[in-house]
Amino acid sequence: MKSKPKVTKKIVLIIVILVLVALGIYRIVESLEPPVTAEKTPVNVVTAVVERGNIYATSPLTGRIEAVDSAVVVPMVAGEVTRVAVNPGDYVNKGDLLFEIDKTQAATTYNSAKIAYDSALKDYERMKVLYQEGAISLQQYQGVETQLNVARENLNAAAEALGYCTVTSPIDGYITSVNVAEGSIASQASPAVTVADVSKLEINTNISEYLINNVKVGNRVDIFIKALSKEPYQGTITAISPAPAPGTLTYPITISVDDDSGDIKAGMFAEVQIVSDMRENVICVPSDAIFIRAGEPKVVVLDGNIPSLVTVETGLDNGVMAEVISGLKEGDVIVVSGQQYVVEGEPVNIIE
Repeated sequence: MKSKPKVTKKIVLIIVILVLVALGIYRIVESLEPPVTAEKTPVNVVTAVVERGNIYATSPLTGRIEAVDSAVVVPMVAGEVTRVAVNPGDYVNKGDLLFEIDKTQAATTYNSAKIAYDSALKDYERMKVLYQEGAISLQQYQGVETQLNVARENLNAAAEALGYCTVTSPIDGYITSVNVAEGSIASQASPAVTVADVSKLEINTNISEYLINNVKVGNRVDIFIKALSKEPYQGTITAISPAPAPGTLTYPITISVDDDSGDIKAGMFAEVQIVSDMRENVICVPSDAIFIRAGEPKVVVLDGNIPSLVTVETGLDNGVMAEVISGLKEGDVIVVSGQQYVVEGEPVNIIE
């Protein structure tokens, strides 16, 4: 009866040993099997083909739209305004009446001068006959002639002063401001009316010494007027000063504005983009295709769907396209999106 516990202990011991042996064999077999690795998903990329083209950089200039021809009308004589013939926005031709100044005093002066002239003329004609007949001396004749000349000058001055009371437009154009009214006093110290020919518009601005040699008369430029449109208007450089403006280091430049629509108005703020640098027929790629790795500019070039990192030397970059001086050739397929995640030599998924 006492031998049963011993038998039971032996059986349990054998079972434990068998379990340990089986576990050890399982671990050995498991270590001999190759590890299961997760399949990598290819990086999605967008590609482009390297081509030759022109690339340019622009620099902004700012200024106000102005009328090419404008006039500030200031009366030549001061006096009370008796009539105003125009309003802002009216179109006038050269010589059209703008306003009139009281003519009373000027007319009185003119009439007096006219009477004096007529009298002097009669005296001169009478004395001329007498001189020809030898009845008077040369000195007397010359004295009457001088009086006639003085009377003529006085009459001309009086006529001119009377004419100043009628103020007319010096140019064709639109009335942009009227600063006088009937009953007010027109002064020689302040503008009374302004006239502008807005059929031709221009921008007068300044360009720095760093850009002056990059532009020339006749160059086309883009003009952006945010108040009207996001699309550029066209313009042409018509004048460049060879010397800087007094007291500055910038050079005056004039740009004519092309506007067939009539939307552009004098006084609007404009930004002019001038071409400050240009490269023609060069290898150029999208600026986003170039990235920095290990301190060098790189581009991902594909052979099929296998990428390789190529070091490039860049030139002019305008933020949209970049010139590549070396490292790429025409026809290369490059990655323009997703290149930061590409691992050299690992296949990529090209998205059309």
